[in-house]
Order: sequence, then structure tokens, then C-alpha cells
Amino acid sequence: MIRWRCSNHLAALALGCLSTLVTGCSTAQDLGGALVAPQKPVQAQVAQGFRHQITSEQPARLMVIGDSLSQGFAQALQQRAAERKLALTVANRGRVSTGLARTDFHDWPIDFAVLAAAEQPDIVVAHFGANDMQGVTRPDNRAAYGTPEWDLAYRAEARRILTTAAENGAVFMWLGPAPDGNSGLGKHMKFIAPLFKLEAEASGAIYLPLADFTADADGNFATAIAINGVSTTIRTGDGSHFNLTGYRLVADHILDELLRRYPVLEPSADMIATLQ
Repeated sequence: MIRWRCSNHLAALALGCLSTLVTGCSTAQDLGGALVAPQKPVQAQVAQGFRHQITSEQPARLMVIGDSLSQGFAQALQQRAAERKLALTVANRGRVSTGLARTDFHDWPIDFAVLAAAEQPDIVVAHFGANDMQGVTRPDNRAAYGTPEWDLAYRAEARRILTTAAENGAVFMWLGPAPDGNSGLGKHMKFIAPLFKLEAEASGAIYLPLADFTADADGNFATAIAINGVSTTIRTGDGSHFNLTGYRLVADHILDELLRRYPVLEPSADMIATLQ
């Protein structure tokens, strides 16, 4: 009887040890899996300041990229920066009928990489979206419009732009698209705005939503808005582009946001005296 009890006792001990070993192995395997699990890549961060001292003799270089609306913003920025005597030059690098979807028509991420390397902008302002209501066509990043895959593919194209800006040490401002007067395009612009916002904020870029000051009280498309208490037309008859007043309105908001963050762009006393 003593032997039988001892045998059972030893068996229980053996089973307990085996259970502990199995549990221990399972825990170790789980831990190992956690250690080797792929991590979400960290988005490259754009510059938060300038690479050189900004002076009237060495002004900041601002580059505008994107579609035909970006060209209008760039022209207005050139005018307003000069009128406000800012330590800032503006290069208009927008292209009509382009966007981020049709890389087979115009590959903005590649084009921007070439421009950034050659011109070394201190600030980049981008506007995209008006021509992107179609499939993403990059060979290794294709997706049909209107699918969940399109959202990811389109964001990846935006991320390429932001990564290039980070690699070139540029401050970046992404313009959230304004409401569009055309029904289908209006829904599209409203849909892509938060996609741009997500990517811009993930990279440390400035996100400036144009809808905040170009839409009506409900955030919808408006041909005219109140400026200094006066109803003022800011859009053209096509429902997509701005008129001169509208472009200058956007330009001033862009400059105001840049000056709020970088007061060094303000005109110095010697610059004002020289330009008077």
C-alpha cells in the first residue's frame, strides 16, 4: 500500500511538472510571436523648421505643387507675399489635369522628388483631388475607384509625397479640398479630405482645410461668402475653381497660418524701408 501511494504521488508530481512545462512552452511561444510580429511602419516626419536663417536677402523658398487649383493658389501667393513684403519667394509647380491617382498620366511622387532635389524648397504647399475620381494606376499600387482598397492605395500615394518632403527637410502644408459645386465631385472631395488629414497629421505636416473658410455655414459649396460683412463671390461658374478674389482669400489664409508658426517670415524693418 505504501508503494502504491508513493507511485501515485510520483505520477501526480510528474503530471504537474509536465503541465508546467507545456504552459511554459506555450507562453514562450506566444512571447516569441509577439516579438517577431511585424510592426506598423512609422511615417517619416516632415521638417518643423527651416534649414537656414531666413532674412530679406535669403528668403524662404515656397513651392506649390498639385492640380490646376494649386496653380491659382500659387499665383495668388506670389502676389500676396510681395504685397505683404514677406521674406518668402513662391515657385508655381502645379500642373493642369493632374492628381495622385493616374500615375500613368503624371507621376507626382516621382516628379516632386525631382523638383525637391533640384530646388530644395523650405516650404511645400500641396493641393490634390479634383482629378482623382478614378482608379489608382501605379503598377505596384493599383485599386479601382470606390473600393476600400482605393482608400489605402490613394493614401499610399499621398504618403510618397510626404516622405519625399521629409527626406528633403521641407516644411509641408497639405490643403484639404474645398467643397465642389458639381454633385459627384463634391462628394468625392468631401470623402478624400479626411484621408489627406490622416496622412498629413501622421507625418507632422500642416493640414489646412479650405472648407473652413470657403464653404457656407453648413460646410457646403458656396459661390459667395461674407467677407468683412459683405457677400463676395469667390468661385467661378464651373463650380470647381476660384476667381481671383477666392484665390487671394486662400493665399492669405495660407500665409497667416505660416506666419503664426514661423514669424521669421514677417518683413523686417530694413525690408520695409527698402520696398517703400
